Amino acid sequence: MKAEKFDKFKICYPILENNIESFVNKVKEVCKDKNCIVELRLDYLILSGINIDDILSMIDLLKSRYSQKFIATIRSKAEGGICDLSKEEYYGFVEKLYLNSKADYIDVEYKYYDMDNVLYDKLFENRQKKIIVSSHVFDRVYSESEYIDYFKRMAGKKCDVVKFAISMPNKEELFTYMIAARKMSKLLEFEGKECIFIAMGEVGQLSRLWPEFTNTKVVFLTAYKGSNKLGQFTYEKYTKYRKLLAKIVKN
Repeated sequence: MKAEKFDKFKICYPILENNIESFVNKVKEVCKDKNCIVELRLDYLILSGINIDDILSMIDLLKSRYSQKFIATIRSKAEGGICDLSKEEYYGFVEKLYLNSKADYIDVEYKYYDMDNVLYDKLFENRQKKIIVSSHVFDRVYSESEYIDYFKRMAGKKCDVVKFAISMPNKEELFTYMIAARKMSKLLEFEGKECIFIAMGEVGQLSRLWPEFTNTKVVFLTAYKGSNKLGQFTYEKYTKYRKLLAKIVKN
């Protein structure tokens, strides 16, 4: 995997493996890119019955081997993952990851955080790790003002990064979303917070190719063969299209 450094954002590779050995091997593969971020999609391990203590040990091992930043994520089925967890189960995993893992970022789904505001606020009070508050929407779109309201509610949590991803049915809806995201990114910057604004699906790929428009700091690519239904490019396709886009803008 040939590495290229991007000036205003980082590339992130989600790891989607269901056992410790293959997980560690896949991280080794993507970490050939010294500039990348690695997302540890722990829902794949949890669904396979891997004990949380073994997961914590794996994260410790990876952090001892690699200098990259790691995001610990448990993605629920409703938001594109493979785990169905109660709010108590989800909080229990987040608490252990936050207090006992060496991950640099913990991704916390906004819907779970919002169900137990007091609990999460107390947990994150000491700012021990960076928190990404995330939301993934597959079944609707919003108006510009609705996006802004939604983003502001997310930003009101104890977090360092607001991540919002939404499936896009057409270009018109994509432009509405990206304009709202750009406006919100400036408000977040004023508050000292960063953003990841993603549009999913084929139409939404422009948001990945042009993250500078929304001041998005992390672009998710696939670590596997072929682009996927979320609109994640392979590294090779991504750099190819970025170069083409640069030529179009220049001309």
